[in-house]
Amino acid sequence: FTNSISSFDGLVSGWNDPRMPTISGLKRRGYTPQSIIDFSERVGVSKVNSLTDISILESSIRDDLNTSAPRAMAVINPIKLVIENYPEGKIESLSAPIHPQNEEMGTREIFFSREIYIDKEDFIEVAPNNKYKRLAINKEVRLRNSYVIKASSFDADKNGEITTIYCTYDPDTLGKNPTDGRKVKGVIHYVESRKAISAEFKIYD
Repeated sequence: FTNSISSFDGLVSGWNDPRMPTISGLKRRGYTPQSIIDFSERVGVSKVNSLTDISILESSIRDDLNTSAPRAMAVINPIKLVIENYPEGKIESLSAPIHPQNEEMGTREIFFSREIYIDKEDFIEVAPNNKYKRLAINKEVRLRNSYVIKASSFDADKNGEITTIYCTYDPDTLGKNPTDGRKVKGVIHYVESRKAISAEFKIYD
């Protein structure tokens, strides 16, 4: 069977390529043994030929990892965000849960400063409607496990691509809601610009 891989003309690296529907491929893609067992139990056994939606398999791995996977924040498509009313040069150490539903897993250290990165998908110049829960000009969101921020302006290059977003933060909103009663529903991920590390994301679709 090994030689038959050559028929893919280099599109996959082997039977354990994460894009292959094999046990070894699923393992490299991050599927746990328990998630595959759960998937098998969900679809059951039948003598009739049928098709099973892959969303059932994806649901099994989400349910399994949700109970055990340690949390982290990541930004896949970063854009710089400057918090203009935060002190220059200061880096604040904050505490966040390793797992939001499992206190026994403990806490992790995250960092906050004047310059951070958010994902480009989390910002738009004008919010399309009142239900929009990400960042927009004159709109507030909470940075996960830290403060509430409000966007005021942005810079763009000659092609109109946004390069930097400028915000202010509410220093009284760390771990609590605004004291004046205003509601902030949106929550977005971020990483501190100097403490962030490079990462490789393998996204299969």
